[in-house]
Amino acid sequence: MPTWRPKLATSRATPLYQQLIDAMRGDIESGKLAPGTRLPPQRNLAHALSISVGAVTRAYDEAADHGLVVAHVGRGTFVIDRTDGDEAQEGPIDLSINIAPIAPAHVMAQTIAAMRRPTSWAERLNYQPACGLDVDRQAGAAWLNRTGGFDALDWRTLICCSGAQNAMAIALSALCVRGDVVLCEAATFSGAKALAAHLGFGLHGVAIDAQGALPESLDRAAAATGARVFYTVPTLQNPTARTMDRERRNEIVKIARARDLWIIEDDVYAPYARHLGLPHIAAMAPERTLYVSSLSKILSPGLRAGLLVAPAGEVFDRCVRAMRALMHSPAGVSAAIATDWITSGRADELARAAVAEASARTAITLAALKGVVDVPQAGTSLHLWLPMPEIDAEHVVARAWAAGLRLSPPGAFAVPDSPAASGVRLCIGSAASRKTLGRALSILTGVLKGEVNDQMRALL
Repeated sequence: MPTWRPKLATSRATPLYQQLIDAMRGDIESGKLAPGTRLPPQRNLAHALSISVGAVTRAYDEAADHGLVVAHVGRGTFVIDRTDGDEAQEGPIDLSINIAPIAPAHVMAQTIAAMRRPTSWAERLNYQPACGLDVDRQAGAAWLNRTGGFDALDWRTLICCSGAQNAMAIALSALCVRGDVVLCEAATFSGAKALAAHLGFGLHGVAIDAQGALPESLDRAAAATGARVFYTVPTLQNPTARTMDRERRNEIVKIARARDLWIIEDDVYAPYARHLGLPHIAAMAPERTLYVSSLSKILSPGLRAGLLVAPAGEVFDRCVRAMRALMHSPAGVSAAIATDWITSGRADELARAAVAEASARTAITLAALKGVVDVPQAGTSLHLWLPMPEIDAEHVVARAWAAGLRLSPPGAFAVPDSPAASGVRLCIGSAASRKTLGRALSILTGVLKGEVNDQMRALL
């Protein structure tokens, strides 16, 4: 069996252990280091590369912390195999929850273990400033600058929140009063529907096409309803996974300015489409856009680290008052972990791993459901869309459930009395492994072909 001998960079600016981690990650992503490959013993690799054993040991340890490898006492260090998972899963396979495919439990445990200084906890366990600590806001701005679309975001326009849902609640509370109408895509995020129902806002759907919201439909809806707010997911729209190109974003901004609309831009999926180089709507129309992001869809939903960017002035002040009313202040511990990951570079590493895994799962799903599932413009997505009439979608969801596969019903995304794009959403990140995803796709393929087993017959 060939022995791995990475090629290290010649630059002296990067420490040797970091060069070794970077080479390891690159070879894993390129396939040169296949899942399950045993790495050379640390002393052997140090001798082969003419570097210290300490540098190799640190590289192996940190690679394990980043989820690249796993060490087994007496056996060695192996590249983690993400294609397999725990197949002893009880109950149905759940593709209804939209989460990242990488669970960074090892990084979370290490981060918490490192936060042992009482002075650190004393500040974090107290009430936080309404916008969050300056260090957390600065880290959040740096993250948004790195994930593309912003040039040099002013951290003073950013509010730390407890997840994107909390950021959306703050934005809506700052812009609307009970009884207002909020415009949105005709098939929209179920969380937006829940907020509207809870806060007493009406939703009015805007027709969509392959690029997302149609500008002419937005214009007509704004004129007909007198709405002042448009909520949109322009990148990998939930549930359809459609993405507005630059021209469509420009058209939406023109309509918003002409109709004096506020825009709430929900951009939680932006890290999966960085390669497209698309600007955020908030960067194109900063005077009228409230920008929502979080680490939930790329790192961990349980972290509850959301970000809200609002125009300075009256609207920003209303957002701060809404934060005080809804939560009083951000969660200090969650913000501390998010800041640690962002400033240390771990967030970038985990994001790269999540995007790579989502890309592999997207390819698997597109191959299995060729001609049935929409191909996302971004090429990679946490969720994919099977367009079909609503009655067919309901039948597919019911039959899939009977066969051991949980999907969201089409009504979860439909806006009443709107020209909805009907279909079935697949959350491919929620499967425990690629193997589990393959099983789920096999079940779905059978359902789509009309294969009915005894259990299904009993329910039909």
